[in-house]
Amino acid sequence: MNQYQEYSLEDFVLDARFQNWVRYKRDADNTFWENYLIHNPAQAQEIARAQALLESVYVHYETHLDESEIDFEIQELLSKVRNEKETAFTAVSETKSLTSTWNIFSRSSVFWAAATVVMMLSLGWVYQRYRISDSNYERLTAGKPLHEEENETKTNKVITLSDGSKVTMFPHSKISFPEKFLVEKREVYLSGEASFEVSKDPKRPFLVYANELVTKVLGTSFTINAKDAALKTTVEVKEGKVSVFRQKDFTETKDQKVLKSKGMVLTANQKMVYERETTNMSKTIRDTPEVVDGDDAATFDFVNAPASQVLGDLEDAYQVDIIFDKDLLRGCPVTASLTRQSLFQKLDIICEVIEARYEMLDGQIIVYSKGCKN
Repeated sequence: MNQYQEYSLEDFVLDARFQNWVRYKRDADNTFWENYLIHNPAQAQEIARAQALLESVYVHYETHLDESEIDFEIQELLSKVRNEKETAFTAVSETKSLTSTWNIFSRSSVFWAAATVVMMLSLGWVYQRYRISDSNYERLTAGKPLHEEENETKTNKVITLSDGSKVTMFPHSKISFPEKFLVEKREVYLSGEASFEVSKDPKRPFLVYANELVTKVLGTSFTINAKDAALKTTVEVKEGKVSVFRQKDFTETKDQKVLKSKGMVLTANQKMVYERETTNMSKTIRDTPEVVDGDDAATFDFVNAPASQVLGDLEDAYQVDIIFDKDLLRGCPVTASLTRQSLFQKLDIICEVIEARYEMLDGQIIVYSKGCKN
């Protein structure tokens, strides 16, 4: 048992005995880890996070599937956790560095001269980014027999494509598309921001080219924000499922299995953020998740309902994976009226009632709880 006292989150996640406990919930493993937590309460938070991370992987897999595939998913999630820690550390370091620089130069004319130079360089960089971004759209559409629509108004503009799909163009956006789509695929090109309601056609995928990304769907509702010169491009799914690829991967990768591994799948109420500088794609939850299928009459009024049931109802309504210990929360009663609140407000209230907390990881919501004091 002593071997685990120096373990971090990553060590627990990669430990075979810990994995078996989370995955199979055998009595012997339950007893071992319950006793360990009693004697090592300082590690409770790391163990809870490691347990939730593994459960977020196992929830999608049956036990008979290839272990290497499951291991790959675990490594991918660990990589995301490491990146989040490194980003947080870098942000703190940069803040300290800027504070120190300000203290040194705040009263010096040299500082103001340098600041002016930096500002001029920044303006030139932004201008250059704008030219690059704008040429990307024009490069993709140049020489092709496409019809272009542009929204130069201050309100949204709705257009209907030849296949019945509807596009809501936000102000200062433009989109190019053929008058009639090809037999094998439907391609459109976007500069700016637009929402799509794509008509289902399994034989003809719908492809949206925007900045450095390609979004592929068969039929769903989603929004792409790909403004010129923006540092980030986002894809948000309202309902259904889409696949997002970097344009370079999409055009150069011929093997569909390899291409699939390079893309990112988004489902209802998930959001992808593409960082232009690093070409990194990360998955999270939409800023304002909505009940799927637009059931405005849905109510979330609970009286002494088990917390496991309440979280399960939210999971079904919003179609977002919520990872939690069902056995642990089955004995936690919740009495609350949650109809008018947003998803995150609902979660805040539930977690306050059952003395828990939640976080978002890789497009999923993970709820941590020690159980209820009944």
